[in-house]
Amino acid sequence: MKLPRPAPAYDIRDQAEHRSATERAIDATHKRGNDVEVSPGRLIIKSPNGNRWSITVSNAGAVSATAL
Repeated sequence: MKLPRPAPAYDIRDQAEHRSATERAIDATHKRGNDVEVSPGRLIIKSPNGNRWSITVSNAGAVSATAL
């Protein structure tokens, strides 16, 4: 998220715009229960023991995990 530079002095309209932009950015993030789509790119997840894994899917639908 890229926000504009702050006003040199407190401005209630500037603060309202800043809060609105922040709320829109938060609303745009994925939340629990929503689908997550990564394309193109890779999905990186962390296992409970802290290891990181890159998850990929072939064109045939085969899922594979590669340790990072």
